[in-house]
Amino acid sequence: MIRKTNFKLIILIVLSFCFFSNSCAVKKPIDNRLVGAWWGSEKDEQIKGVLIKWIQLRNSDGTFVTYFTNVYEDGTGDSSIESGNWWVQDNKLYEQTKESKKPDIYSFEVADKDHIIFSAIKLTVKFENKNYKFVDTRVENGSISHQLPNKYKQ
Repeated sequence: MIRKTNFKLIILIVLSFCFFSNSCAVKKPIDNRLVGAWWGSEKDEQIKGVLIKWIQLRNSDGTFVTYFTNVYEDGTGDSSIESGNWWVQDNKLYEQTKESKKPDIYSFEVADKDHIIFSAIKLTVKFENKNYKFVDTRVENGSISHQLPNKYKQ
């Protein structure tokens, strides 16, 4: 009887520790080749007439932050920031922002250590191009300005 009580008490303590510390949370798998700072740009793919540029930081803990800059045909622009969690499963990238209930899903191909080609499989928002593809380029030495082509520099 004492052993059963001790066992239940130990289980209760472990579950309480997991609940309050979040240390027993199931971590989703990541692909270390995708970790780091990346930049990219595209025009007319998400929104017709809009040039979208981004810098994304994918952390090894499965979190990400993306800084977007939008440049409109009239020369005006704006910016936004998204953050959330990312993981890889079955050679697909899943990105889920804090505001979204479901992740965006992309297939990807690592072209080389500095370039990844992504193709949208399932998106949470509607894009201009249903076959949306883009390339992320690794940011070296934490600096982005020297890597952007002149036509994209502000």
